[in-house]
Amino acid sequence: MSGIAIVMMVLFIVIIWGGFVAAWVNLTNHPDETSGDLGDLPHATNEELAALERQ
Repeated sequence: MSGIAIVMMVLFIVIIWGGFVAAWVNLTNHPDETSGDLGDLPHATNEELAALERQ
């Protein structure tokens, strides 16, 4: 394997794993339960949303 191929391989491994780490850090700081349109609003509990689905 040539030197350029090894450099490109290492570069793209760092880019991909860096994206995974950035996504993981973002999800730990902003979990799904408090993200999105409903966020952590008081009327967005599991019970109330389940009741809306049953209607």
